[in-house]
Amino acid sequence: MSTGLSTPAALDAANALRRAPRRHRAPHAKSRNGCYTCKQRRVKCDEVRPSCGACLSRGDPCTFPTPATCFPILSETARPRKKDKRHVRASDSLQPLEFHQSGLSARPAPAQHGGAFDFAQMSLLTRFLLHTSRTMNLHPKRIMVWQRAIPEIARKREYLMHLLLALAGSHARYEYYVSELADPTSAPYQDSDCGVVDSSTDRDLHCIVTHHQKGLQGFREALGQISSITAEEVFCGSILITAFAFGSLSICDPDTSTEPGSSNGDELPSTGWLHLCRGMVGVVSEHWATLKLGSLRCMLFYEYANDDWRSFGGPLPPPIYPRLAQASRTVSIFAQGASRALEMLRTFATAFSSSPAASPATCSSISQFTSDSQSDTAGAFDADYSNAIETLEEMYMRILYVLRFSESGRDCPASRDLQIDLEDAALTSWPQMLSNSFIASLTIKGQLEAAGGFSFTILAHFYLTLVLLEDLWYLNRGARKEIKKIARLVSTLNNSTLCTLMQWPTAVLGES
Repeated sequence: MSTGLSTPAALDAANALRRAPRRHRAPHAKSRNGCYTCKQRRVKCDEVRPSCGACLSRGDPCTFPTPATCFPILSETARPRKKDKRHVRASDSLQPLEFHQSGLSARPAPAQHGGAFDFAQMSLLTRFLLHTSRTMNLHPKRIMVWQRAIPEIARKREYLMHLLLALAGSHARYEYYVSELADPTSAPYQDSDCGVVDSSTDRDLHCIVTHHQKGLQGFREALGQISSITAEEVFCGSILITAFAFGSLSICDPDTSTEPGSSNGDELPSTGWLHLCRGMVGVVSEHWATLKLGSLRCMLFYEYANDDWRSFGGPLPPPIYPRLAQASRTVSIFAQGASRALEMLRTFATAFSSSPAASPATCSSISQFTSDSQSDTAGAFDADYSNAIETLEEMYMRILYVLRFSESGRDCPASRDLQIDLEDAALTSWPQMLSNSFIASLTIKGQLEAAGGFSFTILAHFYLTLVLLEDLWYLNRGARKEIKKIARLVSTLNNSTLCTLMQWPTAVLGES
């Protein structure tokens, strides 16, 4: 029978349990900043904006709670982060990231003090958040980047906020010119949120110039100290600078009364933005591992920026493309003549390489080769043309490949659906795919030769890829303007073959 008393062994075990330390749950700070979708699914959110990793992988909509505070306007008290002693020195390929336009390099007006200057900044920021951010891309995820991620990053760095405000001002000037072109007798452009934008005054232009120059100054300093910590900020700055450069091409010079897209007869094509794009890609290449995980990652991935078009063996006759029924006149004309245009460029390149105009002396004058062998220089120059035309073919074939698709099922008109897919073909990626020697051949020194004229003719064919992005204000009109400049430039050479090659680009524009 049991007496109810514990044995010595049982008493020792009980005492050991009492002496054992109790286990405590590790402290956990619960974040309340996750997206609504992750909260509803009760999963951990990485809080990466504008779309967290969980929602991005599942394709779910991602919406975050609205921050309690607004974006400060160029806060003078914002403290920069401590310098990273392990910073990576920027390579030479990242340096040409400045853009100059006639009229935009004028001496800025002295800064005003008091509420007027602050109100001007607030007006530009409001314009950016409500209007400009919605017009910079077509894909909903990239629009979200412009609406949320880029302002959030710019909020932390004063130079980025300057660049953001300069872009908003450029957009205001563009809309003013478009409205004036539509109705020259109308009153100055009226923005319901930002008041009157009287872009005919020097005050508005100097305001934009001031923000742009201050932003460039801060950007250069950040670029010189770029590291994995600051890579996303520098990438954001390069996006804003490049967008401003494109937007400036869409606006006529302030000292002329011509419409956007037109220019004086002696105006030369602009090529500075090519270096901007190549510099931005240099930033991405050097810090790819960091940027692909950040809040700007949607700006790096494009669904149709690949070689899938090669599996179809070549272009089809235009009637086979199912999307041409919903495409604009510009896209239809492009699809009908793209293959023929590539064939004509190749034919001319083959004939030109064996003509006196392509002598080694001429080639060396427009190409940056150091070889003492004239035959080597000529051969490299031939390969340069070949590389440019192959890159052009890749861009054209991506476009024709997109035209093969049926509608994607997006909740938008068929024309907008096509524009989104064209954007996903990364039609602005060709500048970094061109060789350095081809870029150098676009520099006019003295009298333009036939070789340089052919390089500009190829550039005009590249510009057509940007013309097709009809819903992007800062690409379409500027590209049209540059094609017209090139057509006038080529016509001065009195070369009938080059003029023939320029007929198709101008036809796509509806100019012939």
